Amino acid sequence: MRFNALRDDLNPGINSIKTDRYALFTAIVCALLLILIIYSVYVRVQMYMLGLSLWGDEAKLVGNIVNRTFGEMLTPPLDNRQTAPVLYLIIVKALTMLFGASESVLRVFSFISLIVMLIAQGVLLRKVFGVRLVYTLFSVALSSVFLYFMPHSNELKSYMSDAAFVLVVIAGYYAYREGYLGRGIRSAVSLAAICSVCMLLATPATFAAVAVFVVEFLLKLCRKDKAAILLVVISGIIFIVVFALNYYFWLRPIATNEGMVAYWDAFKFSFNVFNRELLANNIALIQDLLEPVWHSIWIILPFAVCGFAVSLAKRNIYTLTIGVFFIIMLVASAIDKYPISNRLWMFLYVILFIYIYVFIDAIRLSMEDGRLAKLARTLIPLFLSCILLLPNYSFPAFGRGDDWTLTDGNQANPLIAYVQENIRDGEILYSYFSANNVLKFRNGWDTHRIGNVSEDNIIYGTLDMEDDVERIVETGGAYVLFNHSYYPLSQDWYIDFIVKRLQERGYMEQIMNVRYTYLYWFTDDISKTRASAELDLHFIHTDSGRITGEAIIENTGATILAPSTPGDIMSGPGERDPDRNGRLYLVLKKEGESDILLSEYVSPIRQGETVMLFFHYEGLSPGDYTLDLLSYGTYFFSELGMKTLAITVTD
Repeated sequence: MRFNALRDDLNPGINSIKTDRYALFTAIVCALLLILIIYSVYVRVQMYMLGLSLWGDEAKLVGNIVNRTFGEMLTPPLDNRQTAPVLYLIIVKALTMLFGASESVLRVFSFISLIVMLIAQGVLLRKVFGVRLVYTLFSVALSSVFLYFMPHSNELKSYMSDAAFVLVVIAGYYAYREGYLGRGIRSAVSLAAICSVCMLLATPATFAAVAVFVVEFLLKLCRKDKAAILLVVISGIIFIVVFALNYYFWLRPIATNEGMVAYWDAFKFSFNVFNRELLANNIALIQDLLEPVWHSIWIILPFAVCGFAVSLAKRNIYTLTIGVFFIIMLVASAIDKYPISNRLWMFLYVILFIYIYVFIDAIRLSMEDGRLAKLARTLIPLFLSCILLLPNYSFPAFGRGDDWTLTDGNQANPLIAYVQENIRDGEILYSYFSANNVLKFRNGWDTHRIGNVSEDNIIYGTLDMEDDVERIVETGGAYVLFNHSYYPLSQDWYIDFIVKRLQERGYMEQIMNVRYTYLYWFTDDISKTRASAELDLHFIHTDSGRITGEAIIENTGATILAPSTPGDIMSGPGERDPDRNGRLYLVLKKEGESDILLSEYVSPIRQGETVMLFFHYEGLSPGDYTLDLLSYGTYFFSELGMKTLAITVTD
C-alpha cells in the first residue's frame, strides 16, 4: 500500500518532466546541483587524505585531547588558554581512542558537522520556508562550495559545528511545533534535550535556544494558553539547569580569564551609536563579518535582507526566532559574553544563504503565469544563483592542497618530516616555542629525540628569545624550526629577531619555506654549511672596458639560495628587508681592487633549480678577473668549493 501511494505521488512529477520542457530543464539542474554537492563532499575527503599540518590553535588544543585522560580533559581550564564545547571534546576524544590521533581523525567531526549543516539547511528551506527544490539545492550547493567553509570543515575547532547546530536548534523548534516530538510533557522534554545537546556541541546554539524559548513563551502568553505556557516553562527550566551546570563547571574559567577578556575586548558590539569611536568599531566588526562574502556582497546582503523581510511579513515564526537570536547575540557581545568575529559567527553565512533563496523563490512566485513568464521565472533565478556560485569555482583546489589553500605560517609537517629523515647524530633541532605543540604531536609526546639518532637532540623553545639564541649557538650546528610565527598572521616579530641574531653569530641557511613556515640550518663552522652551487656562462662579451653576459646558476646544495625571509614579509608587500643578508650576488673580482657586485638575483632558488642571471658593467680596467657567487653577509661560494670563472677584459 505504501509503495503504491509513493508511486502515485511520483507519477505526476514524472509525467510532467516527460511533457514539460521547463520541468525537464529543472530536473536536469537539480541533478547537476546534487552532483556538485556530492563532489564538494568528495573534495573534503581528499583534504583529509592530505594530512595537512595543524595550525596554531589546533596544535594548542590537540594536547588537551590526545595527551589527557577523559577526566583530565574535562577538568578546566585547558592548557594554552584553549576551550571548546564540552560535548565536542568528548566526541573528538572518543574518535581518537577508536581510530587513533591522526589529523584526519581529529578533524573529522568538523566534516560531520558540515554534513549536518547541509541537511539542516535543506530541511529548513523546504519545510520551514517552503522554498522550491531547485532553489533549495542551489542554497545547499552554495554552502557546500563556499570557500570560507572549506578549511573550517577540515580543522580541529568547533567553528563548523557552531554553524551546524544553530540550524539544528531551529529545525528542532520546527519539529516541536509540528508535533514530531510528541505531545505534552514529552515534547517539552524533547525540545529541552535538543537545545541542551546543541548547546554542549556549539556555544552560539545557546543563544539560538534562548531565542526559541523566548519566542515560544511570548506566543503562548499572547494566546493565554496556561497548559502550553507551563510546558514551555518546564522545557526552559531544564535547559537553564543544563546551561548553568555547563557554565559553572566548564565555561566559567575561560569566560572570566583576564587574558581572554582583554584579547576579545575590541570585538564587542556597542549600542552607543552616537560615540564615533564605538560606531567606527561596530563598522569594522561588520566589515570583518562580511569579508568572506565580499566578492558578492552587492547581491548577498540585499537579497538576504529582502528574504528575511518577506518571510517576516508572512509572519513566519522561525524568521522571528532567528531575528530574536541575532538581537540576543548582539546583546551578549555588548556585555562581553560573545565576541564578534567571522570565525565565531560561522552560522551567519549559512543563514544568509538561506534567506537569499527565500527571496529568489519569492521573486519566482511574484511573476505571472504564461509561457514567457514561465521562462523568466526559470532563467532569472538561475542567473542570480549562478552569480552566487561562480566566485567559489576554485573550491576543488582544497582537495589538491594547492599552495594558496594552505594556512600561511602553519605548514610544519613537511619541515618536521625533513628533519626526521635527515638529522644525524650530533645535530640538534631547535623548536621555536609556537612550534612545540605541533612538533610533539607529529614526533611523539614526552620525547626529546627526533630522527634515527642515539641521543636526545631537541631543544624546545621558550619565551626568552635571548636565552634561546645562546642555546642554539652553543650547539655549533642546529636545525631551527618555526611555526605559526610570521608577521601577517600572528604579528610575531621574534622570528626575525632570532634569525638576525643567529646571522650575526654564524651562518643561517634556509632549508625549507612552505607558505611562510621556515626551517633553517645554523652553524658557526663554515665547513658545516649546507649550501653549494655551480656557476657557468650562457654567453659573455668583454670589450672596451665593458662586460655583458648571462650566467647560469645551479643550486646543488641542501639550502634555498636567495631565500625570502621573515624580514621580507614584515617590510610589506613588494618590499625586501633593507638588510641584504642572504641575497645572491654575482661578483667580479680582480687582485688588488675592490670587488664589484655585478648583479643581484632576488627570487629564491630552491634545491636543484637552475636560473639565468643577466649582468652588465662598464668602466672596467683591462686585465684578468674572476667571476664568483656571493651570499651577501655570509660567504663566497668559492669558499665552499665552487669553481670560479676566469674572465679577461680587453681595452
